[in-house]
Amino acid sequence: MSQQCTCHKPEHPLLPAAYTIIDIKKHTALEWNFRVATDLPARPGQFVEVSLPRVGEAPISVSDYGDGWIDLLIRNVGKVTGALFCLHVGDSLWLRGCYGHGYPLEMFRHKPLLVVAGGTGVAPVKGLLRYFSENPAEIARLDIILGYKNRHSVLYKDEMSLWRKTHNLILTLDEGEEDEQHRIGRVTDYLPTLALPQLAQTQAIVVGPPVMIKFTVQMLRDRGFAPQQIWVDYERRMACSTGKCGHCRMGDVYVCVDGPVFNYARAQAFAD
Repeated sequence: MSQQCTCHKPEHPLLPAAYTIIDIKKHTALEWNFRVATDLPARPGQFVEVSLPRVGEAPISVSDYGDGWIDLLIRNVGKVTGALFCLHVGDSLWLRGCYGHGYPLEMFRHKPLLVVAGGTGVAPVKGLLRYFSENPAEIARLDIILGYKNRHSVLYKDEMSLWRKTHNLILTLDEGEEDEQHRIGRVTDYLPTLALPQLAQTQAIVVGPPVMIKFTVQMLRDRGFAPQQIWVDYERRMACSTGKCGHCRMGDVYVCVDGPVFNYARAQAFAD
């Protein structure tokens, strides 16, 4: 359903505008999804700068999008995000963007795809998973490995029924008890269990904590993936969105401008 965007667009593209919150979904005690009415163009993997007057600004990945809205999964871990958790449906927040290079959907269509994501790193790929679950004919095969600390930290529980129905989903927990839907261990524990019959044509996406990205990419390379087949997301390093503050610099690369999504053929040379 299309939502009416109620905003005052700024004259300069780096100035934020006010947009209305149309839904809030509480996934966990610390992670809430804010759906915002906006006509900002978005694609999976991009991000926006979210701000509140007299509070501050923070970069947040676009977790999903549709006609007249975008979703933002926000974790309450600081001054800005804490203030956002005090807002309600009908209140306004300020956005500018969308920024960065997202996932190249055109390169994934009609090919096998492997998505490995951990924790809040699932958010940047949520829109991509939704798209291919609603359009299974657009993907040759989709294997998904998602990792969380425990049952209380699992995100997108409602959406997972569709992901399981249309594709191969493995949900892992660091701690707890195993059952039909949850397996115990790290995401890397289950990479060797995947058949991947068309390895040479398979693309892989890895997003999550830096240490998870490091070891997952290493295992993919050991398995036979070429660097060109792997895509990594360094969204945790972003700050100003313009490359001016230097917070996201990795060697001569600025993640918020040149990324946050990179092909590993390029990312393997980054100096962190």
